[in-house]
Amino acid sequence: MSAGAESRKSAPSGFRPEIQVLRAVAVGIVVVYHLWPGRLPGGFVGVDVFFVISGYLISSHLLRSSTQSDGLRLFSFWGNRARRLLPLASVVLLVSVGLVLAFLPQSEWRANLRNILASAFYVENWSLASSSVNYLEQNQQPVISQHFWSLSAEEQFYIFWPLLLLVAILIARRTGRDRRSRLGSPSAAEPSRIRLFGLIAIALVFVGSLAASLWLTATEPGLAYFATTTRAWEFAAGGLLAFIPNAGFETGPPRRAIVVRTVASWTSLALIFGSALLITETTPFPGTAALVPVLGTCLFLWAGNVPGLFSPAVTSRVRPLTYLGDISYGIYLWHWPLIIVAPFALGAALDGFSKLGIIALTILLAAVSKILIEDPFRFGAMWRVTVRRSFYPAAVGMLAVTALTGSVIFGMNQASAAAARQQAAMPAPSVAATTVPDAPLTPLVADRKLDFAVMYDCFDMGGGEPSSCQYGSPDADFSVAIAGDSHAAHLIPGLKALAEQRGWRLTTYVGMNCDNGSGEACSGSPEWLDSIVHGGYDLVLYSSFRMSATPADARVSYVTALHDAGVPLALIADIPFNPTNSHACVDDSGGSAAAAAKCATPVADALDVYPDGLPALSAELGVPLIDLTDIFCDDSACKLVLGNAIVYQDTPGSHLTNTLSTILATPLGERLDAAHVTPTSR
Repeated sequence: MSAGAESRKSAPSGFRPEIQVLRAVAVGIVVVYHLWPGRLPGGFVGVDVFFVISGYLISSHLLRSSTQSDGLRLFSFWGNRARRLLPLASVVLLVSVGLVLAFLPQSEWRANLRNILASAFYVENWSLASSSVNYLEQNQQPVISQHFWSLSAEEQFYIFWPLLLLVAILIARRTGRDRRSRLGSPSAAEPSRIRLFGLIAIALVFVGSLAASLWLTATEPGLAYFATTTRAWEFAAGGLLAFIPNAGFETGPPRRAIVVRTVASWTSLALIFGSALLITETTPFPGTAALVPVLGTCLFLWAGNVPGLFSPAVTSRVRPLTYLGDISYGIYLWHWPLIIVAPFALGAALDGFSKLGIIALTILLAAVSKILIEDPFRFGAMWRVTVRRSFYPAAVGMLAVTALTGSVIFGMNQASAAAARQQAAMPAPSVAATTVPDAPLTPLVADRKLDFAVMYDCFDMGGGEPSSCQYGSPDADFSVAIAGDSHAAHLIPGLKALAEQRGWRLTTYVGMNCDNGSGEACSGSPEWLDSIVHGGYDLVLYSSFRMSATPADARVSYVTALHDAGVPLALIADIPFNPTNSHACVDDSGGSAAAAAKCATPVADALDVYPDGLPALSAELGVPLIDLTDIFCDDSACKLVLGNAIVYQDTPGSHLTNTLSTILATPLGERLDAAHVTPTSR
């Protein structure tokens, strides 16, 4: 009996048991990667496997539908997809909101809730793509709905793909003999014509998307990883397999072909597992690297359910394995929220035992979800009576997620506004102020990551060029410039306040890695050295992050060049470092000023582990050094809260909050005066 006959005999309804095995493999390597990334550094390729499977199965379904008497029924197709996928997704998102509020620190709420909303509308991949090129979000912690990026790409595929094939059918009909027949029916075009024009359309998507993937992987890797346009070729690869005549498992090959397909099956698994083992997070991806797991998946689908004990397809008879394929959707949805929440719930990093517990709980939740949520909505007669009713569960789920998440965000905004009013009624804060236990922290813990005001106004946030900004009086007699990286930028709110108080003009020359002033380091900025040298400034301030990625000699060369050009220069020592383990104390305070006031970092961790090179450079060049360290630190520790003001936006970036930077205006002005670099001190 031929392999094709065996396949049809084992799956008369079109069910492909070996695909369930492939799904189990794909979700398995994703979960292992998320829990033990060192074991499978490229385990994220499991997502690529899913993309190809989806492209193949959906294209096969649409091809069959387009040649049937009732043609391609778009809303029926979309309704079936919505009924199959969206109810469980909505439940997971609703549970995720509860997990965020119950276990994650308030500083993580806004980012997580925003991304949950994006996931509810299946644009999470674009939200993450935007974050990947946004300086302010590049170092944020993974969000609880981050894995929804791939589901978002799939949902967008489900919307776009049948429309693409509908256009192909329309063209096939118009170039056929009977132009008056109904769109999508067999009389509109022969099945071979529909297949041909569909194949051409899919091939165009494949080529265009692959080209975009190769280009963006080299130029904007973060965007390339998440964008639908750079992933569409993976769906199209499966679609090509479905549309190429006699390419699938349904062909009945002779015995020699069974050997070929068996070898193809083993080769495909070698390609998939080899990708998971050899590709790492440093590998440009998707790009050319994604071709390997995509090719492997296509080979597996082409080989089909090959008979024989030496074929990988024999594993399709192992019910536990195929069952994991059956519940793979639930496993994928549930595993990531548990991984994100578990360290906070357990109060410790995940160990081997807790990771195994996450796997067990994930499988349990997926199994229960299939019985209580997936199957009832997918197969329940109530939701299949009409096409319109197919969309009801999805619509209700999306509205529920939106309502819950939106109400929480609204409540947070109200709390922030109330805290601002209460703070405004109190005396003006200062670095010498003592903590008022009954007053709120400023900013609120939930808002600390967003408390940056004007710091990054002129930054390169998304691939453009940073530019100079000016604050204060344009006709001022005293002109100040601030140069450097983001640790110069976080001084801008205080310097801006000082400039406004004293009638100065402040000009900025700051940006990502701009602490050496070169175009290459500043993400495409112009050379600023000449602008500063010939700008006629009365004072140029410079500061740089003690953990800067810019080589130390490049920074020294930049500052030395400014000094040698005769620029009136003063250096501002970097603030203390803010390690993750210290900042967790502020998050764990729950917003209590009394509890947060006790949070501090040992001097050894804040100052000594990453020593600041600016004091030595100041001494070498003989230029003033403005050192604010004593405001933050005593002999043993550095504070994370001064008065009621939270010091840092983030960790380990260690950027000041706008609140604290503004408070520094007075002591900064006093120390500039003491250094005899201001008009009042000269």
